[in-house]
Amino acid sequence: MKKVFFVFLLIFSLLIIGGKEYKCESKEDSFSKIEGYVINNYDFVQNGIKLEYTVDEKLCKEYLRIKQFFEENNFLVLSTENNNITAENENIDYSINICEYNDLIKVQVILINNDVSKSEEELKKLSQKIRNDNFINERYFSFIKGKLNTQDKNLIDDLEKNLNIKVNEYLDINNGCVAEATFEDNQHINIGQIKYDTGSYLIIGTPIIFVTY
Repeated sequence: MKKVFFVFLLIFSLLIIGGKEYKCESKEDSFSKIEGYVINNYDFVQNGIKLEYTVDEKLCKEYLRIKQFFEENNFLVLSTENNNITAENENIDYSINICEYNDLIKVQVILINNDVSKSEEELKKLSQKIRNDNFINERYFSFIKGKLNTQDKNLIDDLEKNLNIKVNEYLDINNGCVAEATFEDNQHINIGQIKYDTGSYLIIGTPIIFVTY
């Protein structure tokens, strides 16, 4: 119960810190800078991307189109129920959710990867292969997670100095901290640090972190 409460608190803090709303599409140059720094200075754990798009299509047709895409490309389809599809391919976990949205269909495509050789840009291209060619609009969210290799490093100071970001909001939480920051171009990022028995972990998302950890 305590762990569940902490996860809720963490995500709640990340989403509302500062009481602000954010543009929900990350800028490639900003995230490439984050990605390179985390990989070079921390032990890579995981990265991921979420694509959301809308399309003027029947829900059942879009669902069957994506399911067929997975089957034709030899994905390991794990589940297909309640307008959700989960699958695996080349050590990447895929999660699809489809729902009705203002007379349109909204599709959420999430890719989670544990291979340090696969960049956020590669994951973005893979997500676009699933996207309907007739999409109306789209937006992307990205994150990267790393393990700190030293407990002496001041995480926030380290990120401010080396990524040239400005931390606008900071909050200590159980077993860690969360922060909201901006780059010089006003691109928003969220930062989380959490300590487990296995070590201390850093996660950065643009503009928000869309996964629990």
